[in-house]
Amino acid sequence: MDGGTDASGTILKEDDGMNGEEELKEAFDVFDKDKDGLISFEELGSVLCSLGLKEGNKMEDCKAMIRKVDIDGDGMVNFDEFKKMMRSGGGLVSVSAF
Repeated sequence: MDGGTDASGTILKEDDGMNGEEELKEAFDVFDKDKDGLISFEELGSVLCSLGLKEGNKMEDCKAMIRKVDIDGDGMVNFDEFKKMMRSGGGLVSVSAF
């Protein structure tokens, strides 16, 4: 598969390249707007809105997405949590809103 969505509507990573540390960091940096090393629900919402996804307008949806991958329970996604999520084939974003 070359990116896209799976049957459940989850945004998929490209098979080639997205497992590399550098590529994952670039993807993480898209969400980490303030460059503090964490993705907050506000940052997630901002990116989702810029992609035209209606989940970005609902902070509760953004918080729920983050809770799914927030291993340390701080309410944000750090780079290690992001890497684990991406390498396991998961995604922060469901595109069922399209």
